[in-house]
Amino acid sequence: MTWSLFYRFDNEVPTDFHELRQFGSSLWAANGKVKTMGRSSVAEFASPQAAKDALVQRSSEIEAQGYKRVRQGTHDPARIDFPLLTAEIRDGARRAFQAIRAAHPDKTIRLFALGSDDSAMTIVHSAGILALGEPGDMDDESEIWCSAEWPHSEGDEFLDIAYRMILPCHRNDLPCSVEFDVLHAGLFEACVAAMEQLDREGFFGTGAVREEVVLLCQSEGAEDMEGSIARLNTPRVVGRLERWIKLCE
Repeated sequence: MTWSLFYRFDNEVPTDFHELRQFGSSLWAANGKVKTMGRSSVAEFASPQAAKDALVQRSSEIEAQGYKRVRQGTHDPARIDFPLLTAEIRDGARRAFQAIRAAHPDKTIRLFALGSDDSAMTIVHSAGILALGEPGDMDDESEIWCSAEWPHSEGDEFLDIAYRMILPCHRNDLPCSVEFDVLHAGLFEACVAAMEQLDREGFFGTGAVREEVVLLCQSEGAEDMEGSIARLNTPRVVGRLERWIKLCE
């Protein structure tokens, strides 16, 4: 399956999308606002070559409307390229978290999260400014450990490419044979791995600054999954969470 993705931008921020996918003699098309499924249609042609020719023509028409082609490649309905998905989540999250920092220059962002919903249909991010405080200040830390409570989510448009990669698994008008358990586990691992890669870049700070940062990957604010908290955080943060959990028991 051939895949082409186009965006219209406003000051380098994607606002609208067009997407084309050719499979066999069919040409699937969708368009709308970013982070939405948009409107879709499927056109049938006499042959795969005729569908391919239609894709080329339609691509030219979309670009003439002011859209820029940002991705072009192939898509296998039987699998998801999780390493590529990880890279797209990492790059999108980097820009999304940068957008949060830019929107709140007077605040020190210490909480960063990536995640999805129970249906593995979305890719969301959030951030917050709460500090861990001193060990004696643990009466109510629920907001620190639940990313659904964090207030900042600017820049979600930058995660749209990764969103488009998983969306075919949820559409009735596109072929997809990826098992849900594979999608769910693979998406969560991609979010964790993306955060790990950003951390290795120093994106979340180094030294004493990094000690104050909390990184989470959660599904709708759920509890830790697959040991991600230990993978993403310093021993100080992991210990603080363990003490808080015992306090709540």
